[in-house]
Amino acid sequence: MSDRHQIFSWRFLFSLMLALLFIISCKHDESKRNEVIENYGNGQMSRRYTTINGMKEGLMTDYYPGGKLKGERMFKNDMQVDKSMIYYESGIKKEVQYFKDGKLNGGDSTFYENGQPKMLINFTDGIKNGYIRSWGEDGAMTYEAKLSMDTLVEVKGVPIVRDSSNHQVIHSRAKFK
Repeated sequence: MSDRHQIFSWRFLFSLMLALLFIISCKHDESKRNEVIENYGNGQMSRRYTTINGMKEGLMTDYYPGGKLKGERMFKNDMQVDKSMIYYESGIKKEVQYFKDGKLNGGDSTFYENGQPKMLINFTDGIKNGYIRSWGEDGAMTYEAKLSMDTLVEVKGVPIVRDSSNHQVIHSRAKFK
């Protein structure tokens, strides 16, 4: 083989290897990232979030029709996680929720626009578990009860007595306002 043919074949092989490396590196990306923007009927943005392989991932932001921030939620693998914040159009905090693996986990607190607490409900893996308390706009407590895994066990500090055969409440001395 002549020197000229040898140089040509080495250049050809080198070019072929580069082309193969380029094709391999440009292989279809398995994790397809997509920004999703939803709009109100008038074209104004109502929601913005990211999907990876069709599943919500990261921060989801909601907006009121006037463009003000309405809420922020976090997602991982299409499930809501961590802290979620919802706001009144005025910008005042309206609701705070905590999520783990797509289920409410911890306190779910709502507030009046004047900033006073309105209601607090505790959750464990999406099930009401713990105290439920509500207050009037003046800050006075209006209701208090305790649940154990979605079962009412106490109202205003008074235990609930149940008929063991059918779990119906048969006695509670709690008084409500």
